[in-house]
Amino acid sequence: MLGNLHDIDLKLLRVFHAICECGGFTQAQLRLGMSQASISTKMARLEGRLGYRLCHRGNAGFSLTPEGTQLLRSTQRLLAAVDAFVDEAGDVGQQLSGELNLGIIDNAVSNPDFRVADALEVFLAEAPGVSVNISVGDPADLEAQVLDGRLHLAIGLFNGSRQNLDYLPLYQTTHGLFCGREHPLFAIEDEELTEDDLHKALCLDTGYLDTIEGFQRDMGLGQVKSDTHQNAEGVALLVLSGRYVGNLPVSYAQRWVKEQRLRLLKPDVSLVTSTVTAIHRAQRPPAALVRFLEVLRLQHGSARSASSQSL
Repeated sequence: MLGNLHDIDLKLLRVFHAICECGGFTQAQLRLGMSQASISTKMARLEGRLGYRLCHRGNAGFSLTPEGTQLLRSTQRLLAAVDAFVDEAGDVGQQLSGELNLGIIDNAVSNPDFRVADALEVFLAEAPGVSVNISVGDPADLEAQVLDGRLHLAIGLFNGSRQNLDYLPLYQTTHGLFCGREHPLFAIEDEELTEDDLHKALCLDTGYLDTIEGFQRDMGLGQVKSDTHQNAEGVALLVLSGRYVGNLPVSYAQRWVKEQRLRLLKPDVSLVTSTVTAIHRAQRPPAALVRFLEVLRLQHGSARSASSQSL
């Protein structure tokens, strides 16, 4: 069992954290720059220090023990606190340093109004000492990671507002209702589509955005749950299969529309506009995040800041 926490323990915990994020020893080799044998040795050392087994590995695959699951949660909190300390220590010297952990919804880069790459170019030219890490996920997961400190900032589509988060509106995005080439509605002209046609169509429940869910209810669409409902790529694959209709970002779906593999249904009534927003915790943010938010706002041409913004 761990007594005092030493630097070597932090290093071993970072290895453990990376293995869990990557989903196994083999997958973590590239990220850690270590051989599988070296990773196994470090994990055995950590388990020896702790006095209990953290995971199962072998032909059946990688999985955490109950103790490993609990330690992962504790490790996430610890590493977030360590990173926050590094950020604050860097602030003292007025030099931007440490890490900036960003989360982004999948396929956001397909939108021409997405200016995060431009913001990163400007920011990193000013702050070369900051290491930027980018994660891609669904809105609910990104919001949870911001709340527990694993992410400094997340960019996506989020419902409502939370008192412990600050919001910066960036740009508008439009979702439309699409069907695949093999779907019965593909060949029916928009003016001939009836409410009954739409009601019979199996529509994927997006699950994460109130405005789209409201549209689906108003249109009387027959909804079906899906494990991929918060992932644009998963929704696209199911819609392309020809069995379902579903809401997708218009900019993202455009490539398949041009190939006549997808069709936008009833654009006069099916388009839903939403705001892509950057969120971060409402407590005092580190200097690197403050500066990146300033650059992000300028790059997106927003003269507005969220009413709750308090940098």
